[in-house]
Amino acid sequence: MVPMASLAALICVGIGVDFSGQTMAEQDLRDQAAQCARQAGEGVAMGAITTSQVVTAAYQCLSAAGLTGNVNFMGTSVSIDVAGTYDTKVLTIISINQLPIHGTATASILQGR
Repeated sequence: MVPMASLAALICVGIGVDFSGQTMAEQDLRDQAAQCARQAGEGVAMGAITTSQVVTAAYQCLSAAGLTGNVNFMGTSVSIDVAGTYDTKVLTIISINQLPIHGTATASILQGR
């Protein structure tokens, strides 16, 4: 009975550790997506690049960060959607090695400010 209780306690700790780690990794992913969206839109706002180059700039930013995702540019808005995985630390004992993470960010381009 003690080994079963110990395993259950370890799984509970693993859930706490790995789900909080997943949440932190997902926040980092959203922050990176937001940074790339802002960076891609800055050139348009300053007139330095054309709108057709916004998507390329966003993909270059994602690539430099080691991420892959989808970029959409519509009107005055740059949206980036990225996905990845979080490698678990404790839940590997029950064969859960990765948890999915997802991040989306949008930046609006304000011209003439």
